[in-house]
Amino acid sequence: MYLSRLPASCSTDLFSRKFLLLPIMKALLFILAACFAASAVFAQPKQYTLTGALVMQTGETFPYKIIFSDSGAGIKGFSLTYKEPNETKTTIRGKLDRQMRTLSFKEKDIVYSHNVQTKAFMCLVNANLEYVQDGSGKALKGAITSREADNTACTEGQIVFRDEKELQNIFSYHEQFDTVITMKKKVKAPVADVTPGEAIPQEPMTTEKVTAGVDRSYDWHSDTVVVDVWDGGNVDGDRVTIQFNGKPVLTNYPLIKTKKQLKLPITGTGVNTIMITAESEGNEPPNTASLMLSDGLTQYSILAYNKKGDAALIKVKRVK
Repeated sequence: MYLSRLPASCSTDLFSRKFLLLPIMKALLFILAACFAASAVFAQPKQYTLTGALVMQTGETFPYKIIFSDSGAGIKGFSLTYKEPNETKTTIRGKLDRQMRTLSFKEKDIVYSHNVQTKAFMCLVNANLEYVQDGSGKALKGAITSREADNTACTEGQIVFRDEKELQNIFSYHEQFDTVITMKKKVKAPVADVTPGEAIPQEPMTTEKVTAGVDRSYDWHSDTVVVDVWDGGNVDGDRVTIQFNGKPVLTNYPLIKTKKQLKLPITGTGVNTIMITAESEGNEPPNTASLMLSDGLTQYSILAYNKKGDAALIKVKRVK
């Protein structure tokens, strides 16, 4: 209506501009919509599936599966016990630590359940699993513990996941690229000008793990084992007792970021033992203690991890 009052040339020019702008605006809207859709997709945490078995102390074995997503701050998803149509589905919450090769989770709420005849009295599962190499290959496995709200005891057992493809989907990237984990020291290359008695700088060292049933042994050349112990992860209330040759040298000690140093004298040429016992698992199980053992100029980085009451063992043998 208003265009009819303008000169013909102006009207034509406005119409041409309008029809030229429309495709551009549509294209921009399409690109914006695609970007929003892509960002929504990439924002979604990756989903993982682990298929294995729930092995009870009664000797019974049940199919067990978990499906979860990992946001970095924790995992959440579902567990499925048994197979259709007899499965029980529960929600799970927990933590995946790829550096430690551990997965811990708790079954929280039952979504649905079907009756199955079993000798085991099973409750909601509390699992602490570790990615290990055993006699049958690689596996993510560990003990399960739980009690009902009324303190009714539940049948104990363990969860075992062995599907190679599923495990690689979670851990293989980190096995390939995690050559240095948080406790490894990165130091300068050796130099010729070194002050007598000063430690010679070395290449980044490998952190070895010890836990109940998994020991470490070292040949020792000096007459003293210098042990630094601290919490190399989140300070969450872990406490440890350290014994040297059966005698306590640190009792119920709360681990913090600051290193606590012990100097343990070696006598004779026999095997000396350092035992690290988990007194508390803190707020983030399991109990984890970072240790640095110094044999003169040589150092060993060690991570001791255990459930409450369990102990890790380090053996030191003096050599000439």
